[in-house]
Amino acid sequence: MKRFMKTMLVALAITALASISAIAGDKAKVEKKMVTFTEDTMVNGTLVKKGDYEVRFDDSTGELSVMKDGKVKAKTTAHYEARSDKAKSTAIRTVDAGSNVELKGITFGGSDQDVIVGARGSVSGTQ
Repeated sequence: MKRFMKTMLVALAITALASISAIAGDKAKVEKKMVTFTEDTMVNGTLVKKGDYEVRFDDSTGELSVMKDGKVKAKTTAHYEARSDKAKSTAIRTVDAGSNVELKGITFGGSDQDVIVGARGSVSGTQ
């Protein structure tokens, strides 16, 4: 009986640790920061007015969301690209596309990767 209880206790401990690891792993895949769009910007065909927004990138789904007051204003696909060094601050990357400005990516401060708009392996113009 004593051996059975020890085995059950060890099994329970392992299960608890695995659960904590899984929960912590999921949270680590979502990066979010407050950013300021200094001009009206197109995000995947949706116009985002200049102002303060929360930007979230979920690596597991490849989805970049622009949110204001808890509501999603725009979504697009994105992926990570390696940087040569860690970013000193959070920065938005845009490109002037004629009559409007388009979001091309975001760099989260302290990260060694850039978030680039578009599916991995997609071809786009120079940035």
